[in-house]
Amino acid sequence: MNISKAIKASGYPRQWVQDDLLRRLFKNAAMLFSGNMAASLLGLASLAMTARVLGVAQFGILVLITTYVAIVDRLVNFQSWQAIIKYGADALDQKREQDFKSLIKFGFMLDGATAILGTVLAASAAWFVGQWRGWDEQLVLMAAIYSFTILFHINGTPTAILRLFDKFKKVAYQNVIAAAIKLIGVTIAFTTGAGLWAFLLVWAVVDILSKLILIYFAYQELVHQKFHGFMQSSAKNISQRFYGIWGFVWTTNINSSIRMTSRELDVMIIAAMLGPAAVGLYKIAKQFASVIQKTIDPLYQSIFPELAKLFSNGAIKEFVRFGVRASVLAGLIALGSWFIFYFFGDYIISLTVGNAYSDSLGVMLWYMLAIVVAAAAFPLQPAMLSMGRPHTTFWVHIAGTIIYFTVLFILLPAIGLKGAGVAYLIYYISWSLAMLAIEAVLISRRLATDAAVTD
Repeated sequence: MNISKAIKASGYPRQWVQDDLLRRLFKNAAMLFSGNMAASLLGLASLAMTARVLGVAQFGILVLITTYVAIVDRLVNFQSWQAIIKYGADALDQKREQDFKSLIKFGFMLDGATAILGTVLAASAAWFVGQWRGWDEQLVLMAAIYSFTILFHINGTPTAILRLFDKFKKVAYQNVIAAAIKLIGVTIAFTTGAGLWAFLLVWAVVDILSKLILIYFAYQELVHQKFHGFMQSSAKNISQRFYGIWGFVWTTNINSSIRMTSRELDVMIIAAMLGPAAVGLYKIAKQFASVIQKTIDPLYQSIFPELAKLFSNGAIKEFVRFGVRASVLAGLIALGSWFIFYFFGDYIISLTVGNAYSDSLGVMLWYMLAIVVAAAAFPLQPAMLSMGRPHTTFWVHIAGTIIYFTVLFILLPAIGLKGAGVAYLIYYISWSLAMLAIEAVLISRRLATDAAVTD
């Protein structure tokens, strides 16, 4: 059976409602989605007040500071959750409780070490980056202070713990609680007519509190599952107990860093080529586009453990069928959201952040269209990781990122800010086609091998 036959075997839509895996995927994703959407609405309210008070230029500066810190954090902070889920699922399935405790300790140690490194690097590099980009002393100081939020970014392992035990509801709670606290802080700053410093501090405090809440929920779940006391376990010889874990951690971290450059570094490039005001407009476009992004993230987080189990059990036909069905449904949901902004975008912008940001609509629609492609392609990365090929995604991300920044540097001077959205669309189309082609070959080979063994 080849890959085309496996895709055809996905069946008709009326059969999908009987798919237990699909129902579980969307049940878990719905919990995260409800939390994400509630958090997004609260976040949009916070963003609208911040943007209105600060104005386009100062809002652009705030975005520049937070983006700088996010870039350093993503480059240094290991995405440990993917490795903890992959190896933790095996340990739990095989009843290796002590090994699981050691894995959790390893994850927390890795998160903590990279959080400290990221804080030191971001705070100390702020002056050098400021000199290079022509930042004034106040902007440099703000960036250095905001860098200390990274110290609390020990969220990789807590995230993995909650996902492994299907506690998606707690992740949703964490998002909503953090967004609610932020809205309260921003509202106080808004009503008192506070300036840039006040808003920066509110964003920093909320960032820290959100990570602490996540850590608390994860520890609470470990206690409930009788895995407390994990810090007394030994993390020595972790690579022997979990073969290939270091390679997996390094590769997935590099992959995440490369993906981050396409999501965050573009802000720095736009600031250099078009100025802080353009950054403010672009941030508004990205923030509204994140409404569609929220439909992808919960599905991505929910589908990875399911795909990993299917591939590990040799259920390749179900693996393909599950991925195809999830892809179609996610793409349709995202496309529906895009049409809402296509017809009502001007009104939404005017009602929320104000007419001063109306020029963000052009780039917003292109950027959102890229997210629609990403939504349809969301199973591709977890599928590749489930097949144990993180190095393949690494090379695809490199190629896609090179294409993205090449197009970005060409289009920004040619058509202005809208070029950033077009470049992002081209990035996701090229990435998706490459991933799909490679996975089609890999799955076809696996199906042929299984057929040969059966014969």
